[in-house]
Amino acid sequence: QAPDDQGQIQRWAVEWAAAGQLSGITHDTLKPGDHVIITGNPGRTAEDHRLRMRSILRPKDGFKWSGDFQ
Repeated sequence: QAPDDQGQIQRWAVEWAAAGQLSGITHDTLKPGDHVIITGNPGRTAEDHRLRMRSILRPKDGFKWSGDFQ
């Protein structure tokens, strides 16, 4: 979830890389409620709130992941 320009909360669907590119990521890496900063490429239709993730950062401990889709 992220606020839009008017401060309204929007729910986003985020697509990660293929399993082979997620080296070191486990089902315990991220927990519900973790504050993360995600960068990526938006979907073609802005109203769909979809993002193809390029990087993720969890500020509380400095966890980072970045990768490209092949």
